[in-house]
Amino acid sequence: MTKDELIEKLRQLHNEEELAIPIYTKHLESTFFLSRIKPHAQKDIKEMLLTLAMESEVHARMFEAVIKKVQESERDVY
Repeated sequence: MTKDELIEKLRQLHNEEELAIPIYTKHLESTFFLSRIKPHAQKDIKEMLLTLAMESEVHARMFEAVIKKVQESERDVY
């Protein structure tokens, strides 16, 4: 795989992480309001989704760091 191919793939993965973050957190309250999920289960689900969102933010930063490292590298084959 060439450097450019690797960078492109890393950017795609980064973008997927970035797109996932709002999915985990957007419309939580209105979704729960309209659901019949019990309040204690809603709390557990919300905590899990917020954890996923935080982990996705960490992954996105990791992708950014790897992309930068690859871009700065002299190496062209991975």
